[in-house]
Amino acid sequence: MGIRTYNKDHLRELAPPVVLATTSVTATSSISDDLLRFWTKNPDTPVLVDLHVFRDGEYERSIRGGSWLGPFSGRPKLIDQLAPAVRGILEYAAANTTVQYLHAFRTWWRLLDAVEKVVVPGNISIAPVNEVSDITEIHRRYAYDRGMARLPFTNFIRIVNLVRKTHGLSQLYWSPPERPDPSRHLPPKSQTDKIRFALKRMWFDAVYRWEKTEELMLSQAPSNDKDAALLRNYQKFQLAVRVIGNPKPSGKEIYGDMSKDVFQTNGYSVPTMLRGNYPDACDIRAAFHLCLADTGWNSSVLLSLDVNEEFIVPHPKDPKRYLMYGHKARGDSEQITEGLFKSRGSPGGILQILIKRTQPLREQLHIDLAKLKKEFEELRASGSASEVLDEKHKQIVKLEQGTRSPWIYAVPGRGNITWLDEVSYGRGVDRTQRGNFLDELVERINLTQPPNEQVTKMKPADFRDAFAAYAYRISGGMVLYVMKALGHKWPGTTKDYLDNTLLNDESDRLYRTFSNALWHEVKFHGRVDSTIIAKWCREGDVKEKERNRLHEYRALRRSRIGVGCKDPTNPPKHIAPTFKPDGEAMCPVHRCTLCLENAVIFPDSLYGLTKRLAELLHIRSRMSAVAFAESSFGEELTNTTLALQHFDEKEVQALFADWEQRIASGEHRVIDSDGILST
Repeated sequence: MGIRTYNKDHLRELAPPVVLATTSVTATSSISDDLLRFWTKNPDTPVLVDLHVFRDGEYERSIRGGSWLGPFSGRPKLIDQLAPAVRGILEYAAANTTVQYLHAFRTWWRLLDAVEKVVVPGNISIAPVNEVSDITEIHRRYAYDRGMARLPFTNFIRIVNLVRKTHGLSQLYWSPPERPDPSRHLPPKSQTDKIRFALKRMWFDAVYRWEKTEELMLSQAPSNDKDAALLRNYQKFQLAVRVIGNPKPSGKEIYGDMSKDVFQTNGYSVPTMLRGNYPDACDIRAAFHLCLADTGWNSSVLLSLDVNEEFIVPHPKDPKRYLMYGHKARGDSEQITEGLFKSRGSPGGILQILIKRTQPLREQLHIDLAKLKKEFEELRASGSASEVLDEKHKQIVKLEQGTRSPWIYAVPGRGNITWLDEVSYGRGVDRTQRGNFLDELVERINLTQPPNEQVTKMKPADFRDAFAAYAYRISGGMVLYVMKALGHKWPGTTKDYLDNTLLNDESDRLYRTFSNALWHEVKFHGRVDSTIIAKWCREGDVKEKERNRLHEYRALRRSRIGVGCKDPTNPPKHIAPTFKPDGEAMCPVHRCTLCLENAVIFPDSLYGLTKRLAELLHIRSRMSAVAFAESSFGEELTNTTLALQHFDEKEVQALFADWEQRIASGEHRVIDSDGILST
């Protein structure tokens, strides 16, 4: 599939550079030949890189929103030296990588300014940095002292070393700052389950709402006043769609000849119309976070899914199931999850419903994109300024991302077809607050929870940690299983995910339980019994009657096929009709799977049960079908087969094959019910 051949940051390894023919716009080189201003060539997320700010300086906030860490001065000669290397590194980089490098430059530009303001003893100032050769050990030390993060440190020094190498200068062999110890505070499973259940309810509420719309539009027969009002809204909306020729008409286009007040007085509502046909901001975020919780994928992997690619395919071994593929740009790895096609709450089911539901919106985006491209070509042909072309190019890039995204939704307003991205997916939808989506959800959940069961707030990234903890538990603590489930290449990465408060607390508690149980058994019973210790660790207590039952079972006499017998000196008549009990003689028959009264099957009975199964089949091959059917061997064969179903299938098959071979070779002689060797 195409999704498994994506190339992201690693495209820069291709030499010479390859022109990516995704569209007539994004396939071009940078719009400006200026090295300080160029477009990256990433096929999915091209970004405009403008390095002029590092030449001219930034003395006030240039963009509204976000955080601003203060001004910095320009360094024309330094950025001129670094610009070719920056372009070489970022030319095919993903958007996140580009943002990280630009952040590193801003961090270092501010640090260079701060160093130059320091006056050392003797009233000696530090020389300004105008070229890469001016960067010294003083700057490394200052970066350490200021607590610079590892990533901006390494990204900047990587660029600097590339330039130093081309100028014949020695490399800066600087060790980066240490990675901070990860502190992962993961809420208990009971709490994450409540969040998952709330997300699932929100998702199915949306699905049922859309089904209700289709039902009303088909039947045209509302059963109550509420449904009648909904039907009028949906009919009004569909009429506007047909007249305007747009699946998402504006409010004014829906009003028609009515004013907004008259429109609302007549019981019409634009949000109601939209929510009956498309996902809204809340629906799409509920769907997205539910997929995060159920796949354990990174948010960037879900956001990068492309509706033009076949990322959901039938499972090769079961047509009722599907495999869903995602691509993780960092590390160039493939993420895989699976589920049932019939499950509308599984990630694959959610995405299939969303893609079908939002297809009209996506088609409109294609129409808008074609218009924008035409305008762009006209502007370029007329010789418009690069700033104007870049602005139009930004709009085209954004729309191209929308046409690929499965996370499209509609909001009231003119032409407001939008989609989730790295910035907006976690944004809150409650306009009265400025929190994020999960915070708002947790607050609503806690309104119905008692004080001692309040749900802790969590971040979207915590779903991946919770998924890792779940995989760790069900695998019995296998790190390699978790590594495969998360799509990691290195066990060390997986170890970081398992280093969280929840699993650490569980490990500490298990160790304390094990230690207490161990010394308790030594002190009060004078021995260590692994079965008793395991019971302590799993359930926290071992009752006296359980100890007695364990002792009784261990004291049971075993038959030749390894099955325990509760009363070996008094077998039932249907097992040994001629046996005369005297309190000492033992049952000679040993057909234990027929003796439901006394037989006790143990985990280590597998060896003998497979032997008896092979014997019974050998006996059947030596008897006529009528004789075998009239004997009790058929019932014994059935019971033995049923007993073996509780053991591992592969072990059963291996041991059974071994016994068959021994019987066939004469190494083992088959014994029938009376203890007589079968000839």
